[in-house]
Amino acid sequence: MGTVVVLNTAVGQQRARAGRPDTKAAQGVRDEPLAIPQPQCSSVVLHAWRGRSGRRYVVSVYPLAEATEAAHADAVLIAVRRDADGRRHILGLRESGALCSGGYDTSWFGLMRGLGAEELHVHLLATAAEERAAVLADLRPA
Repeated sequence: MGTVVVLNTAVGQQRARAGRPDTKAAQGVRDEPLAIPQPQCSSVVLHAWRGRSGRRYVVSVYPLAEATEAAHADAVLIAVRRDADGRRHILGLRESGALCSGGYDTSWFGLMRGLGAEELHVHLLATAAEERAAVLADLRPA
């Protein structure tokens, strides 16, 4: 696994309030490990993505082969592939849930597997459709 990176989000928030750009945000979408110990009693792995805005999105990581959309309703789903160095790359993003614009679409999982995705990252903290749309926009490559 890579080096643990701890970013000072308070500095980014201060710059945003002062109208100055966050230099970390200019780097684009990127993955970053969480600087917290993973619980030994849990099979859920936590990770984070940093959006183009500089916001951090904590996700649960699952093997894509075991994923079903119905199990992750009303969430942001991120299909991820790892390269030879272990770095994560987003291959696809979508909102899940019966009320999202695409509805339930199990074919998306097959498409993502066909593109080489191995992991499903699930962001559950955006509880409203508008929040999930903002997360999707922030994590899409420029």
